[in-house]
Amino acid sequence: MATHKAAVLRSFSSPLSIEMVPTLEAVPGSAIVRVLATAVVPYARKVYSGNIALTSSSLPLPLVPGVGCIGRVATVGPDATSLQPGQLVFCEPTIRSRDNPANQILIGHSAGFAPDAKKLMEGEWRNGTLAEMVKMPLENLFALNEDVLLGKLGLEMKHLTYIQVLAVPLGGLLEAGVGPGTSVVIAPATGKFGGAAVAVALALGARVIAAGRNTAALEKLTALYGNTMLATVVLSGDVAEDTEKLKEANGGSPFDVFQDWCPMTVAAGDPTPSLIASCIAALRHEGTASLMGGIRGDISISYSMVMHRNLKIRGKFMYEREDVLKLLKLIEHGNLKLGGGVGSGMDIAGVFSLDEMDEALLLAAEKKGWGGSVVVCP
Repeated sequence: MATHKAAVLRSFSSPLSIEMVPTLEAVPGSAIVRVLATAVVPYARKVYSGNIALTSSSLPLPLVPGVGCIGRVATVGPDATSLQPGQLVFCEPTIRSRDNPANQILIGHSAGFAPDAKKLMEGEWRNGTLAEMVKMPLENLFALNEDVLLGKLGLEMKHLTYIQVLAVPLGGLLEAGVGPGTSVVIAPATGKFGGAAVAVALALGARVIAAGRNTAALEKLTALYGNTMLATVVLSGDVAEDTEKLKEANGGSPFDVFQDWCPMTVAAGDPTPSLIASCIAALRHEGTASLMGGIRGDISISYSMVMHRNLKIRGKFMYEREDVLKLLKLIEHGNLKLGGGVGSGMDIAGVFSLDEMDEALLLAAEKKGWGGSVVVCP
């Protein structure tokens, strides 16, 4: 039986072990992909140690963790009509049940929140991308244009791992109608996904207000993207004061869309973050709030304000397939720059092998802000 190297999570109280595991065969509806590069999320150590309850408590052990990757198709199932062995692909990690798409998981990362979703991870789609090979559904593979991405744009595999990060805020921004001429506030804008949301919203042609409490991180965003279409607001925590500051940053007018990226550190029972109240209060009539953060409990908002101003409060988990296709075009056409530096900010903090997983996890935990991605190349 063919085997390959993988990082295996056997216990939440023990480090990942590097083992040789069986290489599966491609069956109808699937492909086997050779993993070339996969990014490590900043909170990965907390997931693998069981410290993020709504994620790690639902993980069946043992399993190979890792969420999304860039790879090359090794073999395809007999029903594949387009994908071919050797093709460079983005492996999108959101696995949806084919008979009920409401049941969805993140491969190697989360067994989802619907009761029946866990079945997907307990069986067919158990193992993720921290391995030399991964089995993926055909519909989760997106062929990449090597001539443009690697040739014309001069990108490397490690840079392409940012596709996964950028796709997440894009899903919520597109669903909220963000595009040229739209005004959108991203808050907090200083973390990994908040920073990605700023970059994506600018690429869509929006006027962006990046808000948060970390002055240095906000100044970094201005240095990266300029101040023509981007304004930054340092939040004080006073709802009334911050509401007015947000409007002032938009020329004195309320804005169209608010995308929230409150982190998982806001636990159940904590008070509603003041930025949620101030950002929603600064929305225009018929504005939209897009909730995509990690808050684990309830939030409190003004019922009367939402009703009288016809506000839309929308949640969004990840993105849709067509959103990924749009993202790839934004990158290929140069609207969204990868590769680090001014105009991008998508630097790589470190590249590690599977044998260096402990070091990769430690560095990823340090690099919580925008940029500085940590990549594993099996």
